[in-house]
Amino acid sequence: MGAHAVTAPTGRVPGPRPVPWRNLAWVTLRQQRGLFTGLGMFLGLFAAYLVVMAVIQGSAYAAVAACHPASVVRCQVLRQSFVSRYWGGDSSVLQSGGAQTVSSLMFGVPVLLGAFAGAPLLSRELDSGTFRFAWTQGAGRTRWALSTLLVPALAATAATGAFTALFYWYLRPFLALGQVSEMLPLTFALLGVAFAAWTLLAYALAAFLGTLLRRTVPAMVITLVVYIVLAMQTATVIRPHYAAPVTVPSASAAAASSGWVISMFAKSATGQELSQQSLFAAFQQQAPASVQNSGHPGAFQAWLTQHGYTQWTTLQPDSRFWEFQLIEGAWLTALSAALLGATIWLVRRRGA
Repeated sequence: MGAHAVTAPTGRVPGPRPVPWRNLAWVTLRQQRGLFTGLGMFLGLFAAYLVVMAVIQGSAYAAVAACHPASVVRCQVLRQSFVSRYWGGDSSVLQSGGAQTVSSLMFGVPVLLGAFAGAPLLSRELDSGTFRFAWTQGAGRTRWALSTLLVPALAATAATGAFTALFYWYLRPFLALGQVSEMLPLTFALLGVAFAAWTLLAYALAAFLGTLLRRTVPAMVITLVVYIVLAMQTATVIRPHYAAPVTVPSASAAAASSGWVISMFAKSATGQELSQQSLFAAFQQQAPASVQNSGHPGAFQAWLTQHGYTQWTTLQPDSRFWEFQLIEGAWLTALSAALLGATIWLVRRRGA
């Protein structure tokens, strides 16, 4: 019998097919169902409060809006009563604190959601070593990290984006009355796309730090500190320079009250610029005692006009709201994407 040569198979032996993305997403949803449940309950309770108060405030505001002319004492008293009750709060349990307090509390929502959702995602599995099991089931490092990171990120961004629309409905009467401006730091980060973008940034930062440190609690603490510093710097240093502010005469009440006032100053008859403090000091030094002690609310303004002083306001007008929102949303999203990309790079480099 002749010997038959056995030819060895060439090429690689085909390995297991990668798990489809939809299956990875389903596994992530199952693994993080506690996170999604907690996120839904937190935002759901907050949303229920906003809906109830928006209906109550809307009914009360309708009476204010229907009062004409707005300059009469009866309408002014009605307006002031509405603002005092619903903006500053009253003694009732439901309305305690008012919209001003609710707005202040909402500043903490993005960082709390982001830190609690993002920090444990990968750090917990990297710390315990359970990530290795996922890699043996047809999900490599990159696919596993992408699925684990992106599904909660999309859910949190969509939920907070919808929540922003609800908050705008709640805040609408105060915006209409000029009690607060959309451009003010108090409200700007809570409206438009900024609220969801800040939540995404907190989430991405917490996920990155959790993966870097492989510890959940330190990652959450550092996220909180970095977020607060960045938010404060954005509101006071970065955001005012998205576009050059405009300067208008302060006598234009509509222009001065509609927007984010950056600074106020005065000019003398010779064109010299004076701060408000210097202007008031000049009034005390130069104005007759009879004018200073007259008690008439327009005495100060009349004296300034008589002596050639003009007052000016530098501001960012409300008409730039969406321009500023898109600018802030764009750089926050880009920074979040960079942090998520760095997180995936850390998983690939240090996962084993």
